[in-house]
Amino acid sequence: MLTCLTLSLVLGAPVPPAGTPATMGPLPRLLEVKPDADGKITVPVTRAEKQQQQGGVIVIGINGNPNGGQAQLEIQQDVAKPVPLTEVKELKVYTADGKEVTVADATKRLAKGGTVVVSADGKKVDPRHLKLFRDDVLVLVSPELVAHGPNAMPGGNVVFPNLQFQVVPALPVAPAVPAVPPAPAK
Repeated sequence: MLTCLTLSLVLGAPVPPAGTPATMGPLPRLLEVKPDADGKITVPVTRAEKQQQQGGVIVIGINGNPNGGQAQLEIQQDVAKPVPLTEVKELKVYTADGKEVTVADATKRLAKGGTVVVSADGKKVDPRHLKLFRDDVLVLVSPELVAHGPNAMPGGNVVFPNLQFQVVPALPVAPAVPAVPPAPAK
């Protein structure tokens, strides 16, 4: 009797749910591409550029000098600019069904323009996101295609650009010359 009761409790026990579903990664974005005046397909990429601070000098303490010294500020900032598809670094092109396509073949397919899917994080897009598209839709994956700025993702998701500061030595400054006192009035 006890065996039957134990067996019925074990067999009638609820089945634990399967493991939690894996995360799908960020949503890819759609990008309409058109040939430019030269017939090249361009896409906006994000590349780091160094820019020197214009119109000023920052005074900071250098080498223990409490009065500081002069230094120019150099800023490295991510900038979006259009680049031909063939010049995008580390570009991988796939179809929505996962087949890899050469960049040359992708350029031929997009010769008249079209809409492509672009990875939001520079990594391969999760296939569950691509079920919405036909199998021949092109998917572009590259770290340079990651969008930055307030308009990067619709819906208000803001990604701030990577700002890096580097202090570089400025030109030496001539010592201060004492002011000449005004001539006495006659």
